[in-house]
Amino acid sequence: MGKTVKRLTCSALIFFFLSGVALAQSEYLDGWIGQWTVRMDNGSIVTWDINSTWVSDTGKSHIAYGIKNPGAVEFQIYYGILFSKHFYIEATHDTTIYDLPTDFSEYTELVPADDFLSFTAKAGKYPIESGWQGDEEPVPEPGPCVASYLLGEDDPRLDILRQFRNNTLSTSPSGTKMIYIYYAASESIIAVCEGNPAAKLSLKLILESVLRAVYFSCNSSADSRL
Repeated sequence: MGKTVKRLTCSALIFFFLSGVALAQSEYLDGWIGQWTVRMDNGSIVTWDINSTWVSDTGKSHIAYGIKNPGAVEFQIYYGILFSKHFYIEATHDTTIYDLPTDFSEYTELVPADDFLSFTAKAGKYPIESGWQGDEEPVPEPGPCVASYLLGEDDPRLDILRQFRNNTLSTSPSGTKMIYIYYAASESIIAVCEGNPAAKLSLKLILESVLRAVYFSCNSSADSRL
């Protein structure tokens, strides 16, 4: 009886272990699995359905397989350990790793966010701008803000900039991308200013010089110090 229990226990452990291995196909690309809403460079919207991944025997090459609609276009997202980057190419799912182009100008590089809920794209063969999982576009997460750093957290002129951000920039795809880039770069810019007081002063003067134009664009009341 004891030997039978041990055999069953070992069999169960092996089963669960092998099941886990089968499900965890690609630690680099499984985050792509799901439905994506994708904005193209011209502002049009397409959808991606990505439902499986593949890993080479050596573990150096990873591929995710998807369908782009409208058009039911088959595509692959390739990730190579050597480059540690994600590349999009429209190719049938039966195109093997050995038949994919070695010329990376034939691809478009995708840059996923840390949480893998959205991505941006670099200029490449395919006119992709950005994308996000699901139907609702994520709002950029407010992070370090260069304007708040330069003017001070309590400066009333920040309200003018926020109004411009919310009522003007966020209403267009290009404006939304500018907001994302601004917050993504703010931490690095602040770090430079911390080590270079002259650069901080110059940036503050530049910011103050454009505040009046931003004010008129917002058509709001200006601070008396402008």
